[in-house]
Amino acid sequence: MSTAAEPAIKSYFFGKGYRDLWATIRDSWRLNLETAGGHFNAAASLIPGDYWDKAKGIFLGTASVAVILFGTAFFILASAVHVVVLVALLVTIYLAFSLVYLLERAVLLIKKYFTVCPICHEKFDLPEYFCPGCGAVHRRLIPSSYGILWRTCRCGTRLPATFFLKRGELRSRCSKCEELLEQDHLESRKIFVPIVGGPAVGKSAFLYSAAQRLLDEEAGRLGLVASFAEAASEGDLARAKAALQTGRAPDKTVDTLPRAFNIRLEGRGGRRLLYLYDPAGEAFNDTTDLILHRFQGFLSGMIFLIDPFSIRAVRAEYADQLSGLETALNPSRLPVTDALSRVLVTMEEHFGLAKTGRLKSPVAVVLSKLDAFDLDDRLGEPAISRHITAASEPLDRARARDSVIRDQLVRWDQADLVQQLETRFTRVAYFSCTALGRMPDATGRPFEPQGIMEPLLWILGDADRVFRQREVA
Repeated sequence: MSTAAEPAIKSYFFGKGYRDLWATIRDSWRLNLETAGGHFNAAASLIPGDYWDKAKGIFLGTASVAVILFGTAFFILASAVHVVVLVALLVTIYLAFSLVYLLERAVLLIKKYFTVCPICHEKFDLPEYFCPGCGAVHRRLIPSSYGILWRTCRCGTRLPATFFLKRGELRSRCSKCEELLEQDHLESRKIFVPIVGGPAVGKSAFLYSAAQRLLDEEAGRLGLVASFAEAASEGDLARAKAALQTGRAPDKTVDTLPRAFNIRLEGRGGRRLLYLYDPAGEAFNDTTDLILHRFQGFLSGMIFLIDPFSIRAVRAEYADQLSGLETALNPSRLPVTDALSRVLVTMEEHFGLAKTGRLKSPVAVVLSKLDAFDLDDRLGEPAISRHITAASEPLDRARARDSVIRDQLVRWDQADLVQQLETRFTRVAYFSCTALGRMPDATGRPFEPQGIMEPLLWILGDADRVFRQREVA
């Protein structure tokens, strides 16, 4: 627990209580000495006098000695009692605020509540809170020497010092970048899913199409109520939706350090906050840009989006058909293996992954642009159905899908990529999708994405069992 000064009034027993104890002991000892000294001085002035003065002098001298002896003894006893009582109260208070603090930590741990800034991606136990009265910043608003359940700001405003008293309703900010935070960032279970891949693989279209489907359909089917945690995410999706409905692709992400796209999901088991990240593809050109992606340190899972036309063998196979459609397809120029390698190198150098270690978070490998040419027939539902029919033994759809897409990657000379994925991740699943639903053209027809929810729900289901209640068809 931090000992840094806070803009709050310390509890009596941690500040003024000590001062009052010392003042009481000091004043009592001073009065004892002054009383004994007064008797002694009076006795000294009477001794030279007559018989009666000498008698009074002897009496006062005896009184002076008695005050010294018995007064000191009483002073020691009273001081000891005062100290014992105060220490007992202090110990009780220490135990009380420690118990409340530890209980709060335990509850937050069980609920899996912690705070992550959607801007700088810093993860921390507690944000900084603003006093609603004067706006002073309280950096450690916890049960402490400033109060067990409540603390008093220097302006006189009482603030709740614990989660149990709805501390999260106070205005707060990130302790690193000072971004203002919504309550959902503090008191909710978190799920972190970045969409990674090189430039022009379709990450933005995938994110917005999946987010729209989750909000409009999938959350309700899972018994959850989905809404926006922040106005920024709502505005971003509104603009992307307007573009998709008029046959335009969403604006390309230009920020190598992306703001989290947040969706609040409420239902059985409490509140969850989904963090979707869409870093610009250019971030994968250099590991330096990936260092800032602190969300790599607490991934729930990863969606690795692959543009088939970034693969040399695919471009060669479709060379005749690609001429004239290069602009519409906009193939990614970053080799797939380079994008993955840079993610893994960053994890090794900055996020504790051993050189030969495996990431515990699952990865959904998604081949995009399924709407181009005959890729749907080769990688989509028709291919999966044929594979299941041709199997010599019963084969579930997920295994058939993995086999179809994995085998096609190998045929496209991506065996090294497959091996790297399956060696460095504990769980890998293969998917195909089209985030637009058709090739871009000038007709203005709405886009109709396909296959975007399967990889996201697979990741979410691994992170939280509430997402496993519906089998994706």
